[in-house]
Amino acid sequence: MKRIIILASWIAVHCLIGVIDGNAFEFNGFADASFTKCTNDDCGAIGEEGGRNGNFTVGTLDLYVAHNMDKIDALVELVIEGGSIVDLERMILRYSFSDALQINMGRFHTPMGFWNTSFHHGVQLQTTINRPEFLLFEDDGGILPVHTVGLYLSGRTRRDPLIAEYGVMVGNGPRVTSEDEESNLISPNNVTDNTMGKSVAFNVTLSSPLVEGLKLGAQGHIARIESDSSFVPVNGISAVDVDQTIIGASIIYSTGNIDLMGEYFSIKDKDNIGSAGSNTSNAYYGLISYTIADRWIPYLLHENMSVKSDKDPYFIALGSTDVRKTTLGLRYNLSYRSSLKAEWRDVDRADGKWNEYGFQWAIAF
Repeated sequence: MKRIIILASWIAVHCLIGVIDGNAFEFNGFADASFTKCTNDDCGAIGEEGGRNGNFTVGTLDLYVAHNMDKIDALVELVIEGGSIVDLERMILRYSFSDALQINMGRFHTPMGFWNTSFHHGVQLQTTINRPEFLLFEDDGGILPVHTVGLYLSGRTRRDPLIAEYGVMVGNGPRVTSEDEESNLISPNNVTDNTMGKSVAFNVTLSSPLVEGLKLGAQGHIARIESDSSFVPVNGISAVDVDQTIIGASIIYSTGNIDLMGEYFSIKDKDNIGSAGSNTSNAYYGLISYTIADRWIPYLLHENMSVKSDKDPYFIALGSTDVRKTTLGLRYNLSYRSSLKAEWRDVDRADGKWNEYGFQWAIAF
């Protein structure tokens, strides 16, 4: 409760400052609530027992403040999860030289793929209820370092007939840590870096008016990832120290009312302290949607995550397993800022198979 009071006070002060100084000031947010039911008592992906009974869930209250001062921009995004946990998800300071070059510094979404750089913490932004499982945020059990604290160069340039959008970053290396003394997760190292080298990443997307609606992307991320003192030993793994290389490709195509989107990631981990050697895992998703009268959007999402959960110390430490999931859904846009989503999911995990049924109301304000 104390954190929420502090957050409310922070918002009020910044709103007042924005009114007084007359500069471009923006305060917005997102909220959502959902219901999920499955055919097993433990739904796994939901993370709570009693899934067969059905669970109503308070989603994220996502609040962000943006401030523009000539060529300088600032963005702060705070998220309240579960009604009580307050997290600083993004804090970006930006100086824009031109459309072709912006310098960003702070905490941002790692420039890795389309979904992670376009769909942030407000679920109203994305077609589906959930992100693909391998793209979940770190504290939700994700397997990729989707946040980074560091320096980020980005821009957009045109050289006929190509239009290129890019992002290049250097930041703190992620670490494997524990917040509950029971399980491990990835942390972007907000204030320190416990690794020997920095993480680096790039993201490039190409498009052309010659093929309207088509975008092709490539991305990569290299980091040394080590565990810290809070690490919880798992299946004989007492520490993690790997050199991780992620390479990916993406495709986006929109034609008429049809939208297609897909991404593939190869994740190679080289063990530096044990005998695991090098192991390569992969993950991908494909999403197709069809828009009817700007309001009804039926969609189909297929995702697959195949990890070396028996050899790779990184995935053993995170408790990751193979997942194959197919989601059939329908989104109805109540307005530009609010939507209802209903889904049926077929889930095949290493620890079981089941069906899930989900409903969500999401809003932007």
